[in-house]
Amino acid sequence: MIELAPRHKYGLPLMVPVMPASGTFGYGHAYHDLVDLSVLGAIVTNPVSLKARTAARGRRVGVRGDHFVVHTGWPNPGVRRVIRESGRVWERLTVPVIVHLLATQPASVGRAAGMLSGVRGVRGLELGFAATVGIERACAQLSAAVEEGDLPVIAKLPFGRVADLAGPLVDAGADALTLMSPPRAVLPVGEVGPGGSVARFMRGRLYGAALFPMTLHILSQWVGKLDVPVIACGGIASPDDALTCLTLGAAAVQIDALLWRDPGLLEAVARAVVRVQPPVTEIDDAQPHDTEDMEVAP
Repeated sequence: MIELAPRHKYGLPLMVPVMPASGTFGYGHAYHDLVDLSVLGAIVTNPVSLKARTAARGRRVGVRGDHFVVHTGWPNPGVRRVIRESGRVWERLTVPVIVHLLATQPASVGRAAGMLSGVRGVRGLELGFAATVGIERACAQLSAAVEEGDLPVIAKLPFGRVADLAGPLVDAGADALTLMSPPRAVLPVGEVGPGGSVARFMRGRLYGAALFPMTLHILSQWVGKLDVPVIACGGIASPDDALTCLTLGAAAVQIDALLWRDPGLLEAVARAVVRVQPPVTEIDDAQPHDTEDMEVAP
């Protein structure tokens, strides 16, 4: 049993420390024919906001070798409709549902958190921040979710913002931290022209196995330095990758958009983690210093 919210009055216990990352698994039923949901620790939903958001225009996915960028604009029908269409599914699931809530206006975050708190099956919220968010505003967004709802709140930190946001958000009431949202990147798309020129580029959130060393770097800096559990997210592409994160001290792992290529990866990681209970490795003399600022969402 893993407790993701030991400071919260209700807690957030998981039987297995494996779950999908936000934006990769729909609202809990999209993969039911491909993945045995009962082996997972929890399901993290696609992002939700108080009001509906439309999709970004133009091309949304660009692929270059083993890496790809995604630019969607976080479309969703708004929290009321999501609850209406998915609430019964969440109630029937045998694993906890963690709703990923976009950190918009604090008042909107608070209202959405309050609405989700009364939905059966929803056991926690994950709050996703824009990479450019100021510390004061991020704390106000998180405080609104904590004060207006009664669910544990996980803060998903943007890539490059762990050093300045982790401490203040824990002090503001975050029950756990997800490290981290994918970085922004640019990939060439389309055919290579004469002389090796590339006519088009695409900007978006970067996914791929190359992110895994970055995830380990952040874990090695921060594990043991925070008073709340840490969830590892970014580039985990195999059961061994997940076990490595857990060995470094992560309380749980999230599998990101790599599962679009291999939906079975999520179940394979979950079953492997159940078979192996890795010992936690202490990291000595890790000094946190990560100042890169890259935008993610909303």
